[in-house]
Amino acid sequence: MKISKLTTNYSYLSDTDLASLATRTVDALQTNSNFPDLTPTITDYEPVALDYVAKQAITANGRASGQQKEEKDEAREALLVMMRRVASYINNFTQVSSIQLSSGFYPVQERKAGQVPPSSTWACLTDSDHPGELRLRFEAVRSAYLYEMQLASELDETGQPVWQDLDPAPRASGNFYGPVEDGVVYYFRVRSRNKKGVSAWSPVASLRARVTV
Repeated sequence: MKISKLTTNYSYLSDTDLASLATRTVDALQTNSNFPDLTPTITDYEPVALDYVAKQAITANGRASGQQKEEKDEAREALLVMMRRVASYINNFTQVSSIQLSSGFYPVQERKAGQVPPSSTWACLTDSDHPGELRLRFEAVRSAYLYEMQLASELDETGQPVWQDLDPAPRASGNFYGPVEDGVVYYFRVRSRNKKGVSAWSPVASLRARVTV
């Protein structure tokens, strides 16, 4: 018999995705009657989750101070610990999938042997903290061990990006590209790879570079 379980480790999520999950779980648990003895309680969980959401929002525009980034990182670690505790309690409380998922947490993904990884469902270009540089963001794929990335700064005669390969990335976070030219529109896509092959390309992201001195 299959035993349903929630994911307890969310350290693989980007800051943006973790903030989204924090908001989702707070909303789901606030009025949830499935867990009358939730441990930690929603009273304990909510302020930790919302503290991270607020601090992540401050740093999301790339103009935060070093202290603000450090405070966001500390809030992230505190939230990851709290999420692990809450999800572990729910896993021990019930094996009914629908009840577990009512918490807003993600289910453990089944690992299917012999399959290529799925593609990232989204990709995004944003300004980085450094002038003349772009941050390359995309959905992490848990079954991938490498990400192949392509960037374009011009279109061909049919209006399609002229792709150039970037160095592969071992993870979905901490990827940047530069230097870029002010006013130029850049296009970005990514695909995931494992030992069985490569996924389809992600949706294409684009951004007009803004280089400030």
